[in-house]
Amino acid sequence: AHDWKTMGKWMYEELIKGHDEVSPQTQYEVLKLVQDIKDPIEKTKKIYQYVQNNTRYISVQVGIGGWEPINAASVDNTKYGDCKGLTNYTKALLKVAGIESYYTVVYADEYPINIDEEFASIQGNHVILNIPGENGDTWLECTSQTAPFGFLGTFTDNRNVLVITPEGGIIKKTPKYNEVNNHMETKATYKIQENGDLSGEVAILTKGTQFHYRSVLNRYMKDEIERYYKDYWSHVNNLNIKDYAFTNDKENIVFTEKIKVSANSYASSAGDRLIFPVNAFNVNKSVPDRYRDRKLPFIITRGYLDEDEFLVYLPKGYQLEAQPEKVEIENKFGSYSMHITVNPDHTITYKRKVLILAGTHPKSDYNQFRDFKKNINQHDNAKIVLVKKQT
Repeated sequence: AHDWKTMGKWMYEELIKGHDEVSPQTQYEVLKLVQDIKDPIEKTKKIYQYVQNNTRYISVQVGIGGWEPINAASVDNTKYGDCKGLTNYTKALLKVAGIESYYTVVYADEYPINIDEEFASIQGNHVILNIPGENGDTWLECTSQTAPFGFLGTFTDNRNVLVITPEGGIIKKTPKYNEVNNHMETKATYKIQENGDLSGEVAILTKGTQFHYRSVLNRYMKDEIERYYKDYWSHVNNLNIKDYAFTNDKENIVFTEKIKVSANSYASSAGDRLIFPVNAFNVNKSVPDRYRDRKLPFIITRGYLDEDEFLVYLPKGYQLEAQPEKVEIENKFGSYSMHITVNPDHTITYKRKVLILAGTHPKSDYNQFRDFKKNINQHDNAKIVLVKKQT
C-alpha cells in the first residue's frame, strides 16, 4: 500500500467487513436496551456497559493471533475475546442500534508511540474503537470491564492512530489529558498527641491520568491496599491503616479514597519539644537520577497538578516555636507553593500546590529540572517545632 487510505481500505475489506453479525437474541437485547434513549452518546454508553458486563478479555497479541478479529458471533457465543474481538463485537452491537463506529489500530504503551503517518504498513499492537459524533470523537477501550466510558488512560492517550473506515484509513490523534485534568486533591485532618502519636482522616480525589493510576485500588484485596498505602506513605513510620472506603464515579471520572490512619511517634520529642514534618500525606519522593554527562534531551510525558490542604490539631500544652517559611517557585517546568497559617483555635492549616508541565527540554536544562524536584522534596519534608508551655 502506498498510503494509509488504500491500506485502510484493504484492511477493512480483508479483515473487518462481514465480521459483525450477532444472533437475533442479542440484537433483540441491544434494541431493548436502547429503545427509550434518543441521544446517540447515551445509547453508546448503554451498549458499552453491556459489553463490559457481559464479556471478558483474553490476551491474544496482535501478530500472533493474526490481524483478523474473531467474528462477533463467536464473541457473542463465548463472551470473551482479545482486543480485536471485543472491539469488533462492540462495533457490531453499536451497528444494531444504528451507530457507526470504526475499528482503530494503535500502539499501546505507557509512553506514547505514534503510528507513522508517512509510512503505510502493518503497525500497532492494540485495537480501540472510534465513534465520530457531532461534538467530536468518542474513544472506547473495549478490553476493560472497569474503564469509564470514553476514558483511554495512559496506555493509548495522545498519539496518532489508524482509524479504519469502509472508505479507507484515516490518521487521527487520541485525546491528550492536560496538566489541569491530571488532578489530585488531598485533604486531611489530623491530630498530634502529646506523646507524638498521629491520628487522622485523609480524602484523595483524582482525575485524568491520576485517576488511571489510583482507581486500580478498587480491585485490590485488603492486604494489598494496606501495603499500597504503607508504601505510598513510606515516610510515616509505624503507619496503621484503620479503615478505608473508595468511590469510583465513572460518570464524572473521579476516584475518591477516604482513609483513616494512625501512627505512633510521628512527632519526635527532644526535651520540651515536639518536631514533625507538617506534610504527612503527599510528599514528593522522586528526584531524577544524576547524570554526569547527559547526551539526550529529556521529556516530561505527562504533566499533573496536585493540590493539598491539611488541618492539624496541635497537642494541648504545646505552642508553635518554629515553622517553615512560605515558599513560591515558578519556572519553565511548572510551579510549587506551600504555606502554613496559624489559626486561633490551636490548629494550623497547611496548603501545598505542585504543577508539573508536560514538555520537551534540551539536555542543558536537565540539572535545573533535577534541582527543582530536589527543592520540592526538601520543602515537602520541612518540619514544625512545638515547645511545651511553661506553667
